[in-house]
Amino acid sequence: MNLKIAKWKNNAISPVIFMIDDIANVVMKKSQDDNLYIGEDWGHFCKEKNSMWDFLYNNLLSKFPEIKTTFFLVTDSRVPMRLNESYTYTEPIDKNKNFMEFLQYLDKKSNVELAYHGTSHGKAAKEYDDFLQEWETFNSLEEAIGQTNKGKELFKKVLGHYPSGGKYCGYQAGDFGDESIAKTQFKWWSYNYDYLKWDKNHDNKEYTFDLNMNQGVVNIPTTVDASTLSLKIIKKLFKRKYLKSLYLFLVKRKTIEGHIESLYQNKEVISLYEHSSPYRTDKVIQYPNIISDIDNLNYLFSLLSKKDVWYATCDELANYYIDRNNIDIKINNNNFKLLSKTPLTDQITLLSDSKQELYLYDSKENLIQKSISKENKQLFTYKFKINENYTILENKI
Repeated sequence: MNLKIAKWKNNAISPVIFMIDDIANVVMKKSQDDNLYIGEDWGHFCKEKNSMWDFLYNNLLSKFPEIKTTFFLVTDSRVPMRLNESYTYTEPIDKNKNFMEFLQYLDKKSNVELAYHGTSHGKAAKEYDDFLQEWETFNSLEEAIGQTNKGKELFKKVLGHYPSGGKYCGYQAGDFGDESIAKTQFKWWSYNYDYLKWDKNHDNKEYTFDLNMNQGVVNIPTTVDASTLSLKIIKKLFKRKYLKSLYLFLVKRKTIEGHIESLYQNKEVISLYEHSSPYRTDKVIQYPNIISDIDNLNYLFSLLSKKDVWYATCDELANYYIDRNNIDIKINNNNFKLLSKTPLTDQITLLSDSKQELYLYDSKENLIQKSISKENKQLFTYKFKINENYTILENKI
């Protein structure tokens, strides 16, 4: 009997992640009246009309319920970019009962993960270019660890558990970032803006948009800037972002569709990156953002819906990767067991080259499941127990 572990759950070609930052107890008004307009909320207005969640759910998530979203949460008061600016409203995540209940509502949803994105996001400066991202402000490893643990405790106070992963503010690690993340017990982290390395086939053939480990932490790459418009989004024809896409196509023969197809063909991670709001404190539109990019997002997820992908949160992806790398399979005729130093976190997919339907039994000869046939292979996706005997047979007992 031949068995191996599938690279991705259900033997999908690629995993798909939807990353959004920041979600925060923040409002950035662009209008002068008291009404809430689309794009002004970063999370504070919870499920109210025109809130961030109201817009995202009604314009994207309800149309593609398979999407799984990882939000990156700023836990304390989010600072402005420049010293002479301010948000309309910014407070810690435990300031308002309604906001805490909203975060708890999201946290309980099976298709949502809340991850860590710093306490304040950084330190304001006189000029925008001098703004220091949070991990750039730390002068020692001890300071980085202390502030990160403070943020994690606030996260736990509101949600009842620590975050399993997170992302650097502005993707800037500073001098102590990677070591501080390893020493504050994160399972996974999004370290780099990998989507800028579109031209890997020309510049660095060894570069991969795949998972790897960094000091014991799973590195989940950010591979798709969702503000990179498809040239099919004609309504954006005269926008700067459309012209940039046109330049990429005419000069470099690159398209967002081609980039996603390359990730897919190489069985790499397809992680779409967005911001929750288009407005900074200087009220300049920041890209990417879910408001400006909503037509492109609908197009891209429609494209992905026709592919063999696995929709996952960052935590689910990290769990599968860790389990996959820790497991050995010991086979004896039709029997097998999985060996690992730690229990499995979640379901794992096993593959057999058999073209015939198979049956999986536990050690007491109870039928667990019938195999799923896919691309001339038989699949079993199950939360196996370590060091327990299982049997696979061609005929049902």
